[in-house]
Amino acid sequence: MSATLALEIIMANEKGPNIKKKQKCKNCEGKGLLKKGDRVLKCQRCKGTGVR
Repeated sequence: MSATLALEIIMANEKGPNIKKKQKCKNCEGKGLLKKGDRVLKCQRCKGTGVR
């Protein structure tokens, strides 16, 4: 394992005081897609990201 990869893994696992958990979109429940009848559409509120 390279040193950069190990550093990236360590940094990804660290939790700082400023990191806020992203809240799910209430319209699509975090999926990014909505089912309208027989069609599946991108959520209009979150633009398909699934986050508020």
